[in-house]
Formats: sequence, C-alpha cells, structure tokens
Amino acid sequence: MKIIRSIMLLFVFLFPTVVFGQDIPEPMSPPRLVNDFAGIFSNEEKAKLEKMLLDYNDSTSTQIYVVSVKDLGGYAASDYAFRLGEKWGIGQKSKNNGAVILIKPKIGNSRGDVFIATGYGLEEKLNDARVGRIIDNYMIPSFRQDDYYTGTKDAVQAMINYLSGQFQSDPEEDEGPSTTETVISVILILLFIYFMSKINRNNRGNRSSGGGFFPPIIGGFGGGSFGGGSRGGFGGGGGGSFGGGGAGRSW
Repeated sequence: MKIIRSIMLLFVFLFPTVVFGQDIPEPMSPPRLVNDFAGIFSNEEKAKLEKMLLDYNDSTSTQIYVVSVKDLGGYAASDYAFRLGEKWGIGQKSKNNGAVILIKPKIGNSRGDVFIATGYGLEEKLNDARVGRIIDNYMIPSFRQDDYYTGTKDAVQAMINYLSGQFQSDPEEDEGPSTTETVISVILILLFIYFMSKINRNNRGNRSSGGGFFPPIIGGFGGGSFGGGSRGGFGGGGGGSFGGGGAGRSW
C-alpha cells in the first residue's frame, strides 16, 4: 500500500492541474503547531495542545502539526494533507520527521474527514496500519461526539508513544505487499511512463523556450522553512518532506 500511495503522490505533484480546489492556506502567524482554521478548539484547548506539541518538538525536533479546516476545497483529505505538509515544510529537512493531523469537522450535513500524514522519517514507527488504529481508537469515537480536543489530544499522545517505542509493534503490521498491491503498482508505473512519454513528445519542439516536462513545483518539492527558532518559541517548519504515508477516515 505504501508503494501505491507514493506513486499516487508523485502523480499529484507532477500533474497538479488534474486536481481542482482552492489553494492550500499559509500557516498562521506567528508560527504555531496548532492551526485551528475551523475554530474547533477553545483557546484553553489550543494552548494545551500547543504546549504538548511544542514540548515534544523541543525534545526531539519532530514536528506534529494539528490543522483544522472548514472545507477541503475539492481535494481529497489525503491530497490536502500531503500538499499542506510539503508547502509548509513540516519537519526537519535532514530528517523528514514531520506529521500533519488534518481535521475537517462535520458541519451540518457534510461528512467529517480526518487524515494523518507522516513524513519519510516517521514511517517506520508510524506506519499506515498504526496510524489507522490511532484514528479508529482515539479520534473517531470522540469526534462523533463533537469532542475534537479529546480525540486529538489522545491521538497525539498515541503517536508520541509509538515514536518513543512505548507501544510495541503488532505482528500483522510487518506483512509485505499483496499480489493485488503489486499488480496495481505495476499498472500505475506503466501509466506514469505512458503519460511522461506522451508529454515529452508533445513538448519536444518547445525545449528551446524552456518548456520542458517537469513543472516548477519539482524544484520546491520538499517545502520551505518558515524561520528558525532563534527568537524563542516555535519558529515554523524546517523543510521536511512527505512520501505518501498515513491514513484517514470519514464519519
């Protein structure tokens, strides 16, 4: 599954025009780890979450962002989370140790969505299966009761426990890719090669004008830093990168 998601993520960033929706927002200023655009947390709850995340960031350099939005703007929750993680440069560039907890609350008749995206450097200890269980066990039950704070706090603590080795791995997590996953991966790779060759043929006569295949987004694939921590407090993302790891649910 990780192979499939990585290939799909590559498609998303190489062909951004196939995805429609509003732009990913800029991080709040001053930089913070809890970016509550949807207003699902009280000021006290935001302060508690921020301290919890900042303490972990200060002791490990691992950045876990909690981001709530009112609308996904046409994106799938996974796509939105990966794009946001890349744009904000969450995690350290040398370690890719960032994570995004994206929450789109259930408003009216709309469904709620949550997705946890993990950077390359966290995928060994926070693999897709573990992230899925964190969402199922801690987030969805609380979110169904409109208790976003408890679900998020408990999920963050579970992530920290996995990353610190306090939670042990489960045997079923170490299974290799299934035959179906392998076949799908091969098909996606062949489709990717086909589209590349087709576009390259169409652009062959335009290379003198600088119109090659790869769009400018590739140059920034890995996000950017939003300041250091020299002024004290949280200084923003450190240029981390995401590889398609994570899991999500709707309710």
